[in-house]
Amino acid sequence: MSNMKWRDIIKRNQELGDAMSEPIKRIALLGNVTVLHLKETLELELREEGLSAEIVVGNYDSIVQDSERYSSCDAVLIFWEAGNLVDGFHDRYNLFSEIELNALTARVEGEIQLTLQHLALTPLVLINRFSSKVFDSNVLRRSKLSELCNRLNSTLEDIKTSNQIIVDIDTVIAQTGLKNAVDFRHFLSAKSLYSREFCSNYARLVKPAFLAASGYVRKVLVLDCDNTLWGGVLGEDGESQLEMSESSLKGKAFQEVQYIAKGLKKNGILLALCSKNNQSDVDHVIDEHPDMTLRNEDFVAKKVNWKDKATNLIELAKELNLGLDSFVFVDDSEFEIGLIKKALPEVRAILVPKNISEYPELMRSLQGEFFSLSRSEEDRNKTFMYQVEQERIEDAHKFSSIDDYLSSLELNLSVLWDDEVPVPRAAQMTQKTNQFNLCTRRYTESDIERMLMDDTMCIAVFGLSDRYGDYGITGMCITSIDIPDEKVASIDTFLMSCRVIGRNVEYIFFDQLIKRLKDKEIDRLEAEFISTPKNKQVERFYDGLGLKCIGSQKNSRQYELRLSEYESRQIDYILVN
Repeated sequence: MSNMKWRDIIKRNQELGDAMSEPIKRIALLGNVTVLHLKETLELELREEGLSAEIVVGNYDSIVQDSERYSSCDAVLIFWEAGNLVDGFHDRYNLFSEIELNALTARVEGEIQLTLQHLALTPLVLINRFSSKVFDSNVLRRSKLSELCNRLNSTLEDIKTSNQIIVDIDTVIAQTGLKNAVDFRHFLSAKSLYSREFCSNYARLVKPAFLAASGYVRKVLVLDCDNTLWGGVLGEDGESQLEMSESSLKGKAFQEVQYIAKGLKKNGILLALCSKNNQSDVDHVIDEHPDMTLRNEDFVAKKVNWKDKATNLIELAKELNLGLDSFVFVDDSEFEIGLIKKALPEVRAILVPKNISEYPELMRSLQGEFFSLSRSEEDRNKTFMYQVEQERIEDAHKFSSIDDYLSSLELNLSVLWDDEVPVPRAAQMTQKTNQFNLCTRRYTESDIERMLMDDTMCIAVFGLSDRYGDYGITGMCITSIDIPDEKVASIDTFLMSCRVIGRNVEYIFFDQLIKRLKDKEIDRLEAEFISTPKNKQVERFYDGLGLKCIGSQKNSRQYELRLSEYESRQIDYILVN
């Protein structure tokens, strides 16, 4: 987009806007400066990713009032510019007395608190850190503007809640360059401080937050080996000549790339290999080479063979039970990257830079592809969990029937209700789960917290373990009790991680839900299935449970169940705690 002319950005954005489908995500942009180019730029960034996004712009310098007006939006983005807290403040802040500066600080702190109170129930709020960089760049000592920003930023940090992300705007200024980031001519004439280039870089920085809130999350980093994981070609140069250490400038770059990849793995990103090589040769390098940072235990899967890489990626997706749109693929070959872009456009295909010194920075930038609004205990153990799953799959071949295999697992289900629910993991599951997800509604941590405080809502999650180990928290249900008819409950969300599909645990979990609702003297349960491109495998789930279909539209079906008529499947090989 950075190379597009402004008229082409507007035209392309309009084309994508005209083609948007429901549901549309409404994002409010509030500010005490005018951000002329951000609406079109951010809209286009999001729409190019497939997200139906519409940005509405609040009134100039009306953040507090507009925060209440737009609190029902899916997200709110706030530009609160320190240099414009008072008209002309960027010129006169050094003339303010200590009393005047304290009064201004107190006033703005109060406005911040009121604004964020208005937005307490908004799923996602992004607010910029206050910065003195634009008007204070040539000052050696800390200025009054800098002190003011520090105090206001401390306030932001102190009152920050789970639905809020504080954006470091200085990062964007540094990336853009101070002279290129601002337009003082437009600031003087129209209070439009930031340039189009700044807006473009800013949009790319914050885009992952909006995508993650809508379920657009990538989960797997797939790496080639030769000149991608290490410098050199294993089959031609030999193992001893591979470069990935500090002994050479080229090796330093590949060593850094491996460290970055290992950091991603620690944060719950799955690592895999896809390389045209002899598997035994690659295994030996990973196991034995003294300069390797990544080892076998860091990879969840490997496709090292002489098949084309599109086929290998498809097989990887099936093996991990994940969609191809969860994958980021990195390779040094223009041919391979071109093949993947053409054959598997849903995969994000990244070419290793020709200038290898730029490679680590490219890898760091990929962290945005894997951005998640919530982090959980399961993230740290995700690779191990997938590796253990491969053991289960291999052992499954020893049994003559699936029931015998499932019985051998010694499955143990633990259900947590309401206040016991781990909020970050609950929110994360709604944001990331696609296949076994009956309605695919996305929620942030603040949404879950709000539901937990609502007496009409009931939230349950389950953890699962077996003789191999712990799957972690892998399923969730949200129900609401109809008011004033307290005899009726409705399922808002019913989902389960792909890691535990095929074990019939969903039926035992549903049994527990029915028991809970009966304890609450509920007579009737309502439910809905909403079709998406990814959840076809569960389109008849409610039918299989005995719920009656009472209505249907093109992409949804409505169900009901008299709890007195529910019949459990009586699965006896899953123990319930």
